[in-house]
Amino acid sequence: FRCMAAFMLYFWILLFLFSLIYLLVSLFNFKGGLKFLNENGGLFFIFLGALVVISIVTNDPVTVAGITIPTELQWFGSLILTGFGSWKFYLNPLKNKVFAMDRELGEVKQGVQHLEINVNTLTTHILSKKSVKN
Repeated sequence: FRCMAAFMLYFWILLFLFSLIYLLVSLFNFKGGLKFLNENGGLFFIFLGALVVISIVTNDPVTVAGITIPTELQWFGSLILTGFGSWKFYLNPLKNKVFAMDRELGEVKQGVQHLEINVNTLTTHILSKKSVKN
């Protein structure tokens, strides 16, 4: 184990802790904690992504108890897990919010079209009554 800069080690420890906490909160159905983790998990995975990038740039693989996992495999695994976490906690909820906003915007647009039709009908009706009186 090198003590130079253990960014990859920090990554794996934090990912393990986050996964363990998320699993326990999910199993014990702690709704407040699950909501907090789902809302703030994206920020956590952005931080983990920064750790992965720093560890790749500094060429800092993890060696535990003399066992060395190939550097490329560590980086590949960490990038895949960071990508999955980013999708789960940031990109997928963002997509769902965009779809919900799109539906709401469609409803508003439809309401405005009905208002426009009613205003045009009312204007035509009022103008026709004025022309009849003259």
